[in-house]
Amino acid sequence: MRVNTRAPMLATVIMLVLVIPSVTWAQHKHGAQKTAAPSGLKMDMHMMMTEMMKSPHHQLMVAFMKSMSAFATSLRDQAMKPNTIDAEVARTTVAELRHSLDAMEALHQKHMLSMSPEMQAKMKMMMEKMEKDGAEMKNQIIALEANVQADKPDSAEITKHANALLKHLGMMLKMHGPGKAAHKMPMMKKMEMKT
Repeated sequence: MRVNTRAPMLATVIMLVLVIPSVTWAQHKHGAQKTAAPSGLKMDMHMMMTEMMKSPHHQLMVAFMKSMSAFATSLRDQAMKPNTIDAEVARTTVAELRHSLDAMEALHQKHMLSMSPEMQAKMKMMMEKMEKDGAEMKNQIIALEANVQADKPDSAEITKHANALLKHLGMMLKMHGPGKAAHKMPMMKKMEMKT
């Protein structure tokens, strides 16, 4: 049986994509906590992050996020214009958001199945945060799906949910743009404190 190494890498990327912005935000909000950690652990985490940032799977995850951001922006912009929301276009746009989210969740599930119990224990905090962030994004998309099913969708509700989704995606993309590996250190420090 051939082992697919791309799925675990992609799932790791998904976890990092969902967790890093939230951890960074929490550190910013509560002030960064400084703790000494073994330098070997820092190097291992830094090397893992650098390798992950170069992987095609990470690039695919960034592409999914950019796609979702573009669709959410289009939907929000349409909803903000008076009397211009086209229900069919809105439904198609939300369907594309759902497609990207489902693809990200499927990759995450494959990765979870491939992780050893030891790795799951090491990444427990990150996985819990990622699940929370994923649920938050999913809730926004569910709300959008419900709204666009109406004959005349509620523009204010669409704008609210699209903005919430865009805010979350913006934080994630900010952390995963080109040359952002150095910005990963706050998240790595937080992980080191838990080990």
